Amino acid sequence: MTLLPRRWFIYVVDLEPRVGTKPGKQRPCLAIQPTEFSEAGLNSTVILPITTQVTKGNCFPLRILIPKGVAGLEKESAILVDQILAWDNSLFRKELGELPEAMQLEVKRALIDFLDF
Repeated sequence: MTLLPRRWFIYVVDLEPRVGTKPGKQRPCLAIQPTEFSEAGLNSTVILPITTQVTKGNCFPLRILIPKGVAGLEKESAILVDQILAWDNSLFRKELGELPEAMQLEVKRALIDFLDF
């Protein structure tokens, strides 16, 4: 059964195969696409991969740190703002939880800064 990804929720997504700098394997990802697109029948969702390879210090806007335990994450992690992907909804494996609103705003600011909008 295919999940219907919701914006600002973190999912385990199958990103295989690894190609170039694109992260591979099953990993948490943040859905950033408005939920209405999935509800309208679009078969892919725009996501930001998440890593546990956390770099300390100011990495804004390329990385947004997420403390352990937030949105179902078992380890301190970082959202990879520079690794934007559109991924097939059939490869979403499990919903972990919703990113808190304050962190959603931080991701929005990072995307605006990174994409120079």
